[in-house]
Amino acid sequence: MSENISPKASRRAQEAAEKQAKDKKYRMIVTTVCCVVVVMVLFVALFGSNLFYNKTAAVDINGSKYTVADFNYNYFTVYNSYYSQAYSTYGSYLQYFSGILPSTATSFRDQVYSESDGNKVTWADYFEEAALQRMERVAMLVAEAKAAGFALSDEDRAGIDETVEGLSAQAVSYGYGDLQSYLTYFYGKGMTEKVFRENLERDAIATGYSLQVNDSFTYTPDELSAHYAEHADDYDYFIYRSYYFSGAAVTDNEDTEEDETLSAEDALAKAEADAKAFEAAVKSEQDFIDYAASLHADDEDYDADESTKVTYQGASLGAAVKDWLTSADRKAGDVAAVKTPDDASSQGWYVLYFMGRDNNQYQGVSGYYARFANSTDISRDDYETEEEYKKALKDDAEKRASEYFTTFVNGSSKDYDTFVSVMQAAGENATEQSAFEHAGLYSMVEEVAQWLHDSERVEGDVNVIYTEDYGAIVVYYKGNDGVYADYMSENNMRSEDYSNWETEKLESYKAHKQWEMFLSKKISGLGG
Repeated sequence: MSENISPKASRRAQEAAEKQAKDKKYRMIVTTVCCVVVVMVLFVALFGSNLFYNKTAAVDINGSKYTVADFNYNYFTVYNSYYSQAYSTYGSYLQYFSGILPSTATSFRDQVYSESDGNKVTWADYFEEAALQRMERVAMLVAEAKAAGFALSDEDRAGIDETVEGLSAQAVSYGYGDLQSYLTYFYGKGMTEKVFRENLERDAIATGYSLQVNDSFTYTPDELSAHYAEHADDYDYFIYRSYYFSGAAVTDNEDTEEDETLSAEDALAKAEADAKAFEAAVKSEQDFIDYAASLHADDEDYDADESTKVTYQGASLGAAVKDWLTSADRKAGDVAAVKTPDDASSQGWYVLYFMGRDNNQYQGVSGYYARFANSTDISRDDYETEEEYKKALKDDAEKRASEYFTTFVNGSSKDYDTFVSVMQAAGENATEQSAFEHAGLYSMVEEVAQWLHDSERVEGDVNVIYTEDYGAIVVYYKGNDGVYADYMSENNMRSEDYSNWETEKLESYKAHKQWEMFLSKKISGLGG
């Protein structure tokens, strides 16, 4: 039997059900909002701390995980390396070359970099790709080193300690307070001393093991000779005289009354005629020097002897002159007028006089040098003549160099290690100093190279050699260290073999970016 429910009771039941449903919906909304707030708080806290940047994986390379902080270390390492290379190439003129470096005042993601193949990417993408390639290489070398049982030496570990201690001192001197603040400033959030040391250690292992692999390749004397013979046109040094006649179009010079305008076609024809007239007048090396001098009769500063003599390694020869100079039947005294290739960026004619070809079949030398540069405190304005000014520069540089040279000569020990110690005591007084090995005739300042390669040189010889361009150089001759041609062959063969080894190994080491990598770029503005 059905229960009878009054209309009033039914209405109350419906209202109660609706209220219960509303309360449940409200509680669900409140719960959801609370969860979202908690997630947002955790999200902000996570990205505001170091945890995200040095605990979560941003890059996977062959199963090994690397954090955002690890990536940042490599990113800014390749950027700093790129910047240093650009600055060493262009120096203070770097500011005048747009496009060489991105502006730090604008996001790297908003600046375009043109690659050698014409492809355009952002600077952020360029440095990111370079950083990932660096990480691939380091990861491969560390893994290979571990498999080979390679370990860092105590000296290597001491070097890492010195690097960290040096940065700590810099942090204080630059007003950052401590190393952590300094590292965060340069590498971003997550870069702690521990993470920094881990990356320094990986780099040290990669460097050490790459050198071990590189040194492991060995070659027989016959292999070295055969390699050199195959590449002689690139390895030999060519000594010749050269004079260039430009075939570029000429526009009128408003400072003169003469009509000097020449089309490119007429200018090239004139260059050919001038070059062939020069060639016809040369029967000897002195003829070449004299003819060049006659073309600059109004220029008292032009030195035809010095200006026309050229010594270049074959690999550095321009296309316009290489074929003629490297010809198998070329002999001393040959002279020719040679046109630049049709596809050259500038057109003209060279007059060439062949003096000789050096096949590097002599002993390389080793030793140590310290350079004392000409003083910038000596002004040309203080001297009546150029000769007096140059003499003042020479006397000053030699005096400063001789102070340490005399200390060594008058000392009780005349060995190599003592010489190095005496020169190092010069500190900043010496502009630069370094040991050298396998030095060739053309790899050092000419005056120094000639002294070192003198046939009468004996181990332990020392000297002070002055040059106008480089100042006074104190040099120690340690001895010969092998045929220079063999050294060149071995160096190039080893470089090629190591490159092939590394390329093959890297095929198994590809960097894969994780979602944290993409997110970190949005949050922290990675790459500018």
